Amino acid sequence: MLSLLSRSKIPNLGFTAIFLAFTLMSPNLSPAQERYPAVARISFVSGPVTYSRGDDPDEWDDAIENVPLTIGDRIYSPEDGRAEVQLSSGNFVRLAPRSYFTTLNLGDDIKQFYLGEGAASFNIRRLQSDEVIEIDTPNVSVTLDEPGIYRIAVDEDGNSRITVRRGRVMVAASGRQIAIENSEIRVDDIDSPRYEIVGLPATDAFDRWASERDDRFERSYSDAYKYASDDIVGAEDLSEYGRWEQIPEYGYAWTPTRVAASWVPFSDGRWFWQDPWGWTWISNQRWGWATSHYGRWTPYRSRWYWVPVRPRTRVRYVPAVVEFVRVRDHVGWFPLHPRDRYLPSWDRRDRRNVTYVNRTYVTIVNQNTFISARPVNKYIVRDAVIVRDARSGRFASESLPIPNRSSLRVASETGSRRGYKPSANVLNRAAVVRTAPPAPPPSFREKLPQIQKAQGKPIEPSQGLALVSAADKARPERVRIRPAAEETRGKEFAPRNPAATSGPTPQPVTAARGKKLATRDSIDSDLSEKPERPQKSPASQPAQATPAEQNKGIAGRPDAQTQERERQAKQQELERRKQEQQKEQERKAQLQKQQPAQDRRQEPQERQSPQQRLEELERQTQQREEERKTQLQQNRQEQERRAQIRQQQLQERQAQQQKQQELERRGQEQERKAQAQQQQEQARREQLKQQQVQERQAREQQRQQDLERRQQREQDRNAQVQRQEQARAQQLRQQQAQEQRQAQQQQKQQQPQRRQPEQQKEQERKVPPPKAPAQP
Repeated sequence: MLSLLSRSKIPNLGFTAIFLAFTLMSPNLSPAQERYPAVARISFVSGPVTYSRGDDPDEWDDAIENVPLTIGDRIYSPEDGRAEVQLSSGNFVRLAPRSYFTTLNLGDDIKQFYLGEGAASFNIRRLQSDEVIEIDTPNVSVTLDEPGIYRIAVDEDGNSRITVRRGRVMVAASGRQIAIENSEIRVDDIDSPRYEIVGLPATDAFDRWASERDDRFERSYSDAYKYASDDIVGAEDLSEYGRWEQIPEYGYAWTPTRVAASWVPFSDGRWFWQDPWGWTWISNQRWGWATSHYGRWTPYRSRWYWVPVRPRTRVRYVPAVVEFVRVRDHVGWFPLHPRDRYLPSWDRRDRRNVTYVNRTYVTIVNQNTFISARPVNKYIVRDAVIVRDARSGRFASESLPIPNRSSLRVASETGSRRGYKPSANVLNRAAVVRTAPPAPPPSFREKLPQIQKAQGKPIEPSQGLALVSAADKARPERVRIRPAAEETRGKEFAPRNPAATSGPTPQPVTAARGKKLATRDSIDSDLSEKPERPQKSPASQPAQATPAEQNKGIAGRPDAQTQERERQAKQQELERRKQEQQKEQERKAQLQKQQPAQDRRQEPQERQSPQQRLEELERQTQQREEERKTQLQQNRQEQERRAQIRQQQLQERQAQQQKQQELERRGQEQERKAQAQQQQEQARREQLKQQQVQERQAREQQRQQDLERRQQREQDRNAQVQRQEQARAQQLRQQQAQEQRQAQQQQKQQQPQRRQPEQQKEQERKVPPPKAPAQP
């Protein structure tokens, strides 16, 4: 534990961090004996997508994001509908329009789905050595053997198209299986499937949409899982809606940035009943899956921070990391703090002495709102008396409400339902399976009495299996199963063109990585079709993997040729036993015929003559000698047969060892190929980045050149304007100078003329006026 904490890069956490690590890693170890199924997440919905629960198969509700999927649940996307299902380890399933998708089995080591119609894209990033991902269709079963990118399509007639763009699949049907890599296989017909292997087709709009979703995950992966465990589903959604900050005592934690100031965790969503977990929280926020089912919440500086489980630490899914409290006919809850221990809502152990850090941040609704799967943010109770009682109430004083049919339904905001579902023809098709699926879950009507008897405790997997075994299994709306290992003479899985010699050869169906092979005997009668089964010889029965081979996984699986030799040896053994039985019967019959003669030989010797007694002794001696020779011959034949069997077994073991070495070599070669592909992909990305950088630099250089050219043209225009202005100014100056010269000349010409009048006036002033005549 200390090593895990030291690798998680959390400085100076002390005792609180150690306690936090223990509480987050083991939310509840009490039901560890039960093998709980895994949980998938509806991570994206676009258009009128509908959803149906496995324990309520007659109802179809509108699908919303963050709904948990388990065994028996189904999704249907009609026209203009698309959906995305997120699995663990960063694996995704994406559904195209007009697709019908069912979860047959969902566990830590096996994910089994049925695609009845439409198209589905599978991006598998990680695959454990003992993990099986199987997709069944109406005419083939497809097992994904390696991480890669796959697409499976089923048309209206049930014909399948399997496209392998990266990775390897095993396609099985009618007792035969074939491996496909980097190509597309088209399988037509349901009863007598015929296949054709072709090249990879061009991508379409659905492929491009799936690639865009993958790119979005890749961009967010490094930022999200730097601080959180890889086992936390949905952590990649956090980066877009918040930020990571380092807070005291807990290290890096995430806080949302697009919520109201008074927002409290677990206040925007609804409660939903799902066995075997019980009351489960469905968040209305797209980022709410990881923060609702993993980690803890703590307030710090007027904000809420989500503290995750650190990297390289195993986590466990819980329906909601909250603690409940009852106040009369109301139900309240609050988020758990990193110091709090998670206990299921039905766990009745005493909690009176437990101190919860976040108990003052309680959210309360009416009981009817709680059990009807309504959005709680519209019905939060804010009455001061009820809130005070909830903050001071006892946690174990009263159990939570018992669910009803409305607790299973995801009610829409308007209350209306589209009710889209596949056609009856699609629902009635049988699924070809390679691995035996579990029995469908019991209906909620069958489980409700047990839930009421247990005062709200959900039905555990073992109890559900008992209910399925005890109840009538002839239920409608269940996927019928047809084993891929079942072989019908004349209807084998074979190429469409038998003359074609290229491509792999179909081999007998084998078990996938040690899992249970689906056969007529291994599938419950309610899951199997019941047509007449042809009589088959023991040689036609597929061989089961031994326990030692099952534990070895892929590397230890016998190949198809080895299993064929084993079946031949078994057939020879059966024929030998039949011959021995026939010989034994012949010997008994011969003894019965000889019995009267022996009786006669047992007559008193006095009744026989010496000659007769001598002849009788000679006959007995001759008979014993013949019997001895016959016995010696039989012993020699038996020794030869045993030596032949030992030699054959030795050859088979040597062939198996060679095959195992070949598989190991192929595995190493595939790893080298994968590494080379990764290196090529990385080089291609680097080259693409360099090209983009060069393009940006070229564009920037072009823009700079254009700017320089514009500036040069502007400077030229300015210089031309200046020259024109200078020319006009010079012309104006010349014109002004000419006008000045003309004015000066005019002044010079007018100056003598002005002087003459002045001279005349001057002379007149100088001449005295005439005197007046004297008066007489």
